[in-house]
Amino acid sequence: MPHNTEIVDVDTDVLVIGGGLAGCMAAIKARESNLSVTIAEKANTLASGCAGSGIDHMWAYIPEVHEPMGFTMDDMADNHARVVARGFVNRDILRLVIEDSYQRMLDLEKFGLKFRFEDSTQPGKFRVVHQFHALPDTFNFEGRRVKVYLTKEAKRRGAKIYNRVNMTELLTSADGHVAGALGYGTRDGRIYRFRAKAVVTSTGRVNRLNKTWTDVWGNHRIPVSETGDGRAMAYRAGAKIINMEFLSPARFSIGNFELNLGSPRNTVQPAGSVVDGNGRVIVPRTRFYPWETLDKGKVDVPAAVAQHLENTAKTHLNYHKLMMEGQGPFYLDLTGGTDEEIRYIEWSISHEGKGPLFLEHLHNHVGFDFRKDKLEWLPNSREMAGTSSSGLLVDKNLESNIKGLYAAGDEVGGVPWSASPGAFTMGWRAGENAAKEAATMKALPEAAAETLYRLDQFVHEAKSARGGQHWREAELAVQNIVDHYAGNHRAEKMLERGLTRLAELRELIRFHSANPHETGHCLEVNSLLDNAEMVLRGSRERKESRLAPFGFMRADYPEPNDAEFFNFLAQQKNGKGANFSKVALPR
Repeated sequence: MPHNTEIVDVDTDVLVIGGGLAGCMAAIKARESNLSVTIAEKANTLASGCAGSGIDHMWAYIPEVHEPMGFTMDDMADNHARVVARGFVNRDILRLVIEDSYQRMLDLEKFGLKFRFEDSTQPGKFRVVHQFHALPDTFNFEGRRVKVYLTKEAKRRGAKIYNRVNMTELLTSADGHVAGALGYGTRDGRIYRFRAKAVVTSTGRVNRLNKTWTDVWGNHRIPVSETGDGRAMAYRAGAKIINMEFLSPARFSIGNFELNLGSPRNTVQPAGSVVDGNGRVIVPRTRFYPWETLDKGKVDVPAAVAQHLENTAKTHLNYHKLMMEGQGPFYLDLTGGTDEEIRYIEWSISHEGKGPLFLEHLHNHVGFDFRKDKLEWLPNSREMAGTSSSGLLVDKNLESNIKGLYAAGDEVGGVPWSASPGAFTMGWRAGENAAKEAATMKALPEAAAETLYRLDQFVHEAKSARGGQHWREAELAVQNIVDHYAGNHRAEKMLERGLTRLAELRELIRFHSANPHETGHCLEVNSLLDNAEMVLRGSRERKESRLAPFGFMRADYPEPNDAEFFNFLAQQKNGKGANFSKVALPR
């Protein structure tokens, strides 16, 4: 059958979709098998993914720190499951992250990243602070150029990288094995057909399902390139997707410039606190851990975890409720910090995503000084946050229900706030297991031509259309539906109406694109449509409310229902609908 679009064929043993932290780690590990490995990346692996502009922190089990405290891997797993995930966690994958995180840090050191500092008095010369757990658990490191180092290592090991290819469809064989994937070149306008024996998908979270708080396109905490392409194409191919209902309400952070500075932990500790309009502290600051006490006996771990749970409730406040009570405005306040603490925080921000740009703006354009000025704490845009742990349902080997299809990092559902260690560890393990699967196959599996034909037709029609919709119009229509029908308070009839509106929108849209770049955005909107459908369907299926930590509220089912809904909800595409199943969780 003749094609309207030029086709580029690429054969590889292992295909990695998405070249962020997880994707690069998967490719690096898979190449140890001496099989051919290819990364297909929508942007450029030098600066793609959630850490594309840097990352300054990575939680881990750190033997030099945790063993003297008497804090075991089991303790960390229990702490994460109880406090961070509130029981909603795949414990097998959580254990993988905890057990492998330190070794992955050592690998990152070998690749050139700096984790040790001569001025440190901490074990191992590390810089370790609190983040998610009861005891200090997080490396602060110089990660501004992490993607440069990972790209360099992937290339050194022989992985091939195709940048500016928007991956859009998985290919499967007649017996249901993954057979590769299709992508569209947003620079050259060609269709790329990757044939592979195993595939790792690692395209990150879902962004752009909602309008931004500032109404400025692209002003999100999560990179705009992350539009849930991986889970959308997996959903269309028959994979099971979980936790899509947990689209979170707007949270508060730095106003008008959305970036990841914590709440106010993470990057703005130890001096960061939150104060109200009267200067009253409503979230207290933290302090550096007293490392001189490390060798003076074990820590009372159960008491520390209980205190951590209590502190979490005090620091993760409902700012919207406080605003309604007249307690605003709110400010991030570092003015009580010492000069040493402020310098430390500015160093940390300089390695976190968008941090250098943020500091340059504050210092050179606003004349801001953390030592005497406060930053207003304002709502950020809604997002499918790390809390939701939405994504593909996978087994302990990170394989989905589609044979040969693996997932890694934020593509994996079931581990709230696995964050960067989840990307590093799952990427490594998924690459290893994908290579093992590929090694068992003598030949590349054959895929039907129908999927290629559909993509070719879509691209041709978008280029040829006269007067169709611009991708931004269609995206805005999706966002309006999600914001209105799947808002902070959801209900049966609203969700049903939202699904109807979404189906009507699919029928109405006739994309028009002026160039390959715009065609890529049209394909992103297709991903958003599928993700929006999963949000609405999942929200309708979960007939309860589950506030902490998900912020999920059903107005018609205002109470939690552990008897029926203490589980992951998995949805699998079935024609124009979806089949749901419940994945039991240990109590």
